[in-house]
Amino acid sequence: MAMGALLQQRIQRFRFGAYAWLAVELLLLSRDAAPQWMLWSATVAAFAMPTLFARVERVRTGAAQPIENVATPCLIALLGLPLLPTAAVIGALLTGTVAQLGWRSLPMSLLGVAAGYCSGLLFAPHISYGSAVLADALCVIFIGVYTTRLCALGYEQTMRLHRQREHIAAGSVALAQQRDMLARYVAPSIAARANSAAPQQAAIRRCWLTVAFVDITEFTAMTQRLEPEDLTALLNDFFAALVELTQAHGGNLHKFLGDGALISFGEMASAGRRADAAACVTMLGEMAPLVESLNAAARSRGVALSLRVRCGVASGYCSVGDFGAGTRLEYTMIGAPVNLASRLEAMARPGETWVSETTRNLVGEDAFEALGAVIVKGVSAPVAAFRLQTNVGGRSNGPE
Repeated sequence: MAMGALLQQRIQRFRFGAYAWLAVELLLLSRDAAPQWMLWSATVAAFAMPTLFARVERVRTGAAQPIENVATPCLIALLGLPLLPTAAVIGALLTGTVAQLGWRSLPMSLLGVAAGYCSGLLFAPHISYGSAVLADALCVIFIGVYTTRLCALGYEQTMRLHRQREHIAAGSVALAQQRDMLARYVAPSIAARANSAAPQQAAIRRCWLTVAFVDITEFTAMTQRLEPEDLTALLNDFFAALVELTQAHGGNLHKFLGDGALISFGEMASAGRRADAAACVTMLGEMAPLVESLNAAARSRGVALSLRVRCGVASGYCSVGDFGAGTRLEYTMIGAPVNLASRLEAMARPGETWVSETTRNLVGEDAFEALGAVIVKGVSAPVAAFRLQTNVGGRSNGPE
């Protein structure tokens, strides 16, 4: 049950209890002084008012309490109750109003109580009540019990709010931890999309990208010659350095592909086609010292083998977005540049970076060596390929 509904239910119980007490008080006070018709009418009204106000509350929330603040004092004045029962009833009304509507409702509540009581005095018959010690004692007991229970209700509500806030805070911390964990397993663009409030599958967008595939060569042979612990450390060091290098140049390491990686420039924040292509080529040009440092670290740990990598780069329009079914989506990119970059990487020798003609034209001719037209699997016509003149590490003069 919601907190607001639970509070209203508790206040409704207090209302029934207060009017039940009022009915008993009338029985004690007016058995000898008041006419029987007034006694029974007031007793029936005392039992009927909480039910009536509950129905009013269902129709319009917050409307019952102001009506009650006028009607009940009017009934008390008509009956001519003594001071102590009158103070008990009015105190119950005002505390219930503040508990339900807040302190700002108190001035209007006081005005309603005064108006109802004065209206009742205008038409009240003269009734002389005798001494009723039991009635006075019942008033004192009622005031103590009612006030204590109302304070207990306020304390319970405060503790419930406190626990709710702690739960929300704990949920926020857990959500932040989940987001941090997600960001470690997927690319920043994918983590941002997964953490967004959009519940629907996003539309596929078409954008210009420079795509690079980076792959460790002879990885299968390495798995047979290295211990799993050494191979895992070497691979993790390489991927960690590659992520740092990619981010330093404004790229997005889109995903790890076994012993390789897919990197894109221009997907999250493009600096322009030429700038994106130049940043990608510059990053791959810095791979040589990075790979050498990793190999040196591996040799210091007694690892006999070292990494050798090759790369393929292409530029062009790609389709980027969520692909798959509603229950299983993958944020990825497809298009001719992606396929071409993958094919060029597969054709490159260890330590080489092959780029497409489009990428070479965006960056400039000085940094590349023409390889001529090459036959690329899946492409009907020969494709002009170019080799980056800077080594990317582990250059080999022979075939892989």
